[in-house]
Amino acid sequence: MLRQNMFSRFIDNTKNNPYDFIYQLFYAGLLATLAMVLVNPDEALKVFIACAALSLPLIGKNIKHVCSDKQNLVLPFMLLLFGLLQIIWVDIFKQPGTTFTGAYRSYQNGGKVMIFAALVMTALTSRAPCATKIRLTSIWVILTAIGLYLFAGYQLAGAPDPLAYRVALGFERQTGTAYALTFIALLASQSIINLRLKHTVSLYLLHFLISLAVIITTQTRAAILVYPILSIGLFFIHYRHNRTMLLRALLAFVILVGIAAIPLKSVIENRYQNSMADLHSYSQDNNNTSIGARLAMQRAGIETGKEHYWGQSLELRGAKIQQLAVQDTSLQVVLEFINVHLHNEIVDTFSLKGLPGVIVLLLLYSAMFLRAYWQRSPLLFVISGAIAIYGLSDLLLYAKGEALSCVLALCVAAMLTSNPTREQCHD
Repeated sequence: MLRQNMFSRFIDNTKNNPYDFIYQLFYAGLLATLAMVLVNPDEALKVFIACAALSLPLIGKNIKHVCSDKQNLVLPFMLLLFGLLQIIWVDIFKQPGTTFTGAYRSYQNGGKVMIFAALVMTALTSRAPCATKIRLTSIWVILTAIGLYLFAGYQLAGAPDPLAYRVALGFERQTGTAYALTFIALLASQSIINLRLKHTVSLYLLHFLISLAVIITTQTRAAILVYPILSIGLFFIHYRHNRTMLLRALLAFVILVGIAAIPLKSVIENRYQNSMADLHSYSQDNNNTSIGARLAMQRAGIETGKEHYWGQSLELRGAKIQQLAVQDTSLQVVLEFINVHLHNEIVDTFSLKGLPGVIVLLLLYSAMFLRAYWQRSPLLFVISGAIAIYGLSDLLLYAKGEALSCVLALCVAAMLTSNPTREQCHD
């Protein structure tokens, strides 16, 4: 009887205000995208595009309210601007029959994802999150994280040599998987805090242990180093006024890092030894290593960007890098990456979109941190930090899967962030 009454009330509300129904679909679509992004990025993007389409009537219905809060429009505007920059650059420089078709398509797809995200973020500002929705979102995020951790365990268990296997889930590259898992884990950590359960701290620590172990299985060094810092930082910001709690938690985090490392000791040792070998090789003028190649790509990107401050094509950049490689053999390793990207968000942007591109990218980073500051959101701050830090060794706003995981994390972080001055429900 109660269920029938709730269903009848939902139907009545939908008839009286169809925008409520659109909003419910929009909200559910974002949560579905979150659950799908690491399993099937292509299908997740389709759902995200549908959410972007649903955002249009929501924005139109609440346009006065949306425009009245200028601060909330800064991040969507910068997402839109960076997305347009990507697409316009491709439209200007891409030539028919180019051998760089795949790379151009990836930049273009990344730009489209930014534009969709701008619409979604704007629609999220059209209504303030209420306590009920924040709680439901928190529960969904936690369940999504658990499901992904189990999926990672399933892939690992089915591998011929689990300790040598790099978990990828549904992504093509394990590094992209590690970055996306970082975002999911940080969202889940905040969700645990949001639920305010009796054993919140214990659950947070348990989740930290499990999520760190899963991220280690991707064998991505940047994520293994950065995620613990961000997760611990998120906890410390929330409990900064309780010094006793912080001291106990710090000790617990150290112990848990050690516990996570024990069964995966060989994986960590292998990655550490590879890093040391890479650094030693680089000191011996050998760039044919993972770290050496990244440093060489940064040098090549800066040199090629200096000659075209207003941008250039992938073909021109590739030709210049080939010239530099002839003059400086230490840059030979860069040649295998000229048809992909240069593994540094700022350098790659400078080498292709020139100074305008770098300015827009830095403004986008600034907008993410400003949004976190204005909303007093520790979660948005650490998510933004992860995007910026990972961008130092890879491209996150490139291609579908990586770009979608980034902007989706920003959107869900906004959904998990309450604003007491505007908190209300429209259900």
